[in-house]
Parts: sequence; structure tokens; C-alpha cells
Amino acid sequence: MYEKKITSVYNFFSFNNIILYMENSKIVFFDGVCNFCNATVDFVWKHNKRRSLYYASLQSDIAKEKLLKRGVNDIKLRTIYYDDGYSVYQKSQAIFMILKNLDGIFYPLLGKIALIIPRIISDYLYDIISKNRYSIMGKRDSCRIPSIEEEEYFL
Repeated sequence: MYEKKITSVYNFFSFNNIILYMENSKIVFFDGVCNFCNATVDFVWKHNKRRSLYYASLQSDIAKEKLLKRGVNDIKLRTIYYDDGYSVYQKSQAIFMILKNLDGIFYPLLGKIALIIPRIISDYLYDIISKNRYSIMGKRDSCRIPSIEEEEYFL
């Protein structure tokens, strides 16, 4: 197997390497103006100390571009998407896969166990919550602006 040696810091951080790295990254796509969705992202951020996840608002150009490229042609703001670099998961399945990336034993185990729930049931419950997400916690006027600490993880 051919391995390319990195000869300088400039080589490592070249534009092509960054794009390639992002192509294989785990990304959570969420409604950027939804307070409930942002609270969910805050929870995930807090419980993902390894920083193995990236985040993108569904209203962003990068989210539209990446999801279209991955075969999601009808992007819905009511839906959370999770791209693990291989597959794109939606709704409850996305939530369960995200849980598997969180710290500790409890959340990853919960994510694995929840996957045995029939999708028709878990997505039905997801749809009830997502339909009422603005009435539950309200809506922002604009998308989230990441903090300095979050900046490199929000696309």
C-alpha cells in the first residue's frame, strides 16, 4: 500500500488534504434556527470531549452541498442528519448513531440498544417532536454563531 509522506506542515494543511479529511468526517446536520435543535447540539458537544463530530446547519451551503453529494435530494429542516463518512442517517436513526459517539458507557450503549426499536416507531416519535420543535423551545432569527472553542468543528 502506497503511503504519502508529509514533508512539511504546509503539505499537511494543504487545501486538498483538508477537503479529503472533511469528506471522511462524522458530521451532524441540524436546523440552525431551531432552539431545540441547538440545545441538542449543545448536549452532544458537551458529551463528545473527543471532538470526533463536526456540525453544520442545514441552512448552510456546505450542508446542502454535502448532503446532495451523498444522495439526500430533499433536505428537510425538520430532520436531523448524521453522516458517518460512509452512510447518511436520518431522524431517529441519526440520533441513535450520534449517541454511539458520545463519551462514557451509558450514551453509546443507549444508542446501540435504541437501534433495536423498529424504525417506524422511533421515527413516528421523532416526527411528533420535530413537528413541534419551534413551539417547544422557540426559534432564533438567525443561525447559531459558534464560540471560539467550537469554531473549527462548525462547518
